Amino acid sequence: MKLKQLFLSCVFLVAVLCASICLVFAKAPTTAKIAFASTREETMDIYLMNPDGSDRVNITNHSANDVNPVWSPTGEQILFASDRDRFPLSWDLYLMDPDGANVRRVFGKSARRSSPTWSPDGKRIAYTYGEIGNTLLYIGTIDGKDEERVAIGYSPAWSPDGTEIIFGSGALNKPRRFSLLKVRTKRQTFFPFPKEPKWVRYPAWSPLGDKLAFSWYNRVEVRRADIALETLYIVNRDGTGLQQIVEEGKRAVRPVWSPRGDELLYAGMNAANKGSLIYKIALAGGKPVLLTDPKFWSTRGDWFDPAFALPISPQPQLLTTIWGELKRE
Repeated sequence: MKLKQLFLSCVFLVAVLCASICLVFAKAPTTAKIAFASTREETMDIYLMNPDGSDRVNITNHSANDVNPVWSPTGEQILFASDRDRFPLSWDLYLMDPDGANVRRVFGKSARRSSPTWSPDGKRIAYTYGEIGNTLLYIGTIDGKDEERVAIGYSPAWSPDGTEIIFGSGALNKPRRFSLLKVRTKRQTFFPFPKEPKWVRYPAWSPLGDKLAFSWYNRVEVRRADIALETLYIVNRDGTGLQQIVEEGKRAVRPVWSPRGDELLYAGMNAANKGSLIYKIALAGGKPVLLTDPKFWSTRGDWFDPAFALPISPQPQLLTTIWGELKRE
């Protein structure tokens, strides 16, 4: 009898857990969506669109500037930077639901935080923390209760296996390179390029963590007139296999991988090189595809697809194992 009651209690708990998980997952998009920032009036807002650029929807519609949206691993939340405090240089991090509801600041005390990236388990974030004359790399909990300075740098990207963070290092007015931070030990090394390229920016891990996409000036000395030379490259995790993705002369920055790992989003200039637009390009070859309206400035896309999200449904094989252990007891 006791064994039967224990079994029924387990079934009840599993049912409650399933219901809770389903409610949480219901907040995530049911189809693939790209989040991006765009200017329609005087400020920037966060928008969503389909991967082909259709069905663009404004989800912030705020008088402040809202930029750098990034999806949580399960698609339940969007993290973004905003200057809603209305003080000079007061960018800070905010969370919202995928429909733009329930906006709240991550940390209680305002600071100059930007360029966020999620840990794969969704419990922590890394971000750039601005101080006078310096940019620092911080790791904080998503509940806003704790944050820790871990390096001097900017533009972090958390690896898919959760073990390391790649980020930009070097003075902002000097040639830049990539550093790797081991999350557990805080040990730093340089990314293993066989020949270290200068002026690299915006690192982005592939979904499997086996490749890195980034922007590169590809020049030792860079003049202001050479800004259009910055374009996209990918390289293997061990630093080999460098491959140019977008031809020079068509500026391409801020790469974001598709969840399948076969395409890149990026911010590029329009035909007159007077505005930022969002493009995507297939890694197998082909021409860039414009996704946003050329009349408006748009940047920093991030791609979520529920088909590639973290598994959050119960796993029957685990329940079977637990029940077997209970029977042995």
